[in-house]
Amino acid sequence: MYNLKEMTVTELKEFMAENRNDDQKFSEALGELLSRNPNRKKYTANQSFEEVRKIIQEKIKESQN
Repeated sequence: MYNLKEMTVTELKEFMAENRNDDQKFSEALGELLSRNPNRKKYTANQSFEEVRKIIQEKIKESQN
């Protein structure tokens, strides 16, 4: 038995990798992982190349600080 709420982010990612072919377990783990940061920024799928490039550059700058 597994308790997703007690897993660390790393453990959740490992669990997802191990259960990538089990839609139910994978979806539950992904839901738990995403719920841990409710203020995360969401991106649409129809962004232009330029918008995506700008987002990536901003993320790189953030990670260097």
